[in-house]
Amino acid sequence: MFLQVLLISIVFIGIAMFGFAVKIIFSKKSEFPETRIGHNKALRNKKIYCIKTEQKIIDKNIKKGLLEGGSCSSCM
Repeated sequence: MFLQVLLISIVFIGIAMFGFAVKIIFSKKSEFPETRIGHNKALRNKKIYCIKTEQKIIDKNIKKGLLEGGSCSSCM
């Protein structure tokens, strides 16, 4: 019983991977979607940045006095 379920699962996963491969190979837009946060335009439009950029923005706002405190003890 277990072996049958395992084999059926492997077959379905294989079919799915084959389908994804065919889609990637034969699609008109032949590039992978950008998954890195810093290079994804949709995330930048929503003001979501990578952690390094977020930290630079926070540091800049602390220097300008826009954020209160400036140390981690003020966060607690």
